[in-house]
Amino acid sequence: MVQACGPPVAPSSPEPDSRVLVVYLPHPRDYQQLQQRGWYRIPVRSAPPRLAVSYLAFYLPAAFGALRWSIREYAPLQGWQIVPRCELRPDEPDHPRALQPYYCLEVGPLQPLPQPVPAAKLRRITFIETSFAQLGRARDVRELWQPPEDHDYRSTELWAAGLAGRALR
Repeated sequence: MVQACGPPVAPSSPEPDSRVLVVYLPHPRDYQQLQQRGWYRIPVRSAPPRLAVSYLAFYLPAAFGALRWSIREYAPLQGWQIVPRCELRPDEPDHPRALQPYYCLEVGPLQPLPQPVPAAKLRRITFIETSFAQLGRARDVRELWQPPEDHDYRSTELWAAGLAGRALR
């Protein structure tokens, strides 16, 4: 088992410039696991290139019924480690990815956002890195994408078109 030290514990009250990673919460049972065990998993092979964030926010897909296609809660990221999937999901020992490495992101208590951030249209989301201020003022999920700090997308039409963050081929 490979382990790594995680970031320092996030402050109790988010600063506006605190980094937030919006993650996809695929199923209500994953939500229950998040609440009961205090962690979220990401396959190492599909993780975002940077995990330098202080908070996770959770995007709910269609499986959540009336709450679908929205972000309603966040939690402070308290640490992480890399473990095989079978350690995170011992109830699925024969899963095809049972031995593959996963990030186990340990989080603090879930906190409600002051107002949910809906997706006006169905959005297929994996990860969105944003700030807590942006999460607080967004009225739609599309407003969460921000260009990386080392790129200036304002000089192109990509950012205005909502295409920043998508791979172009």
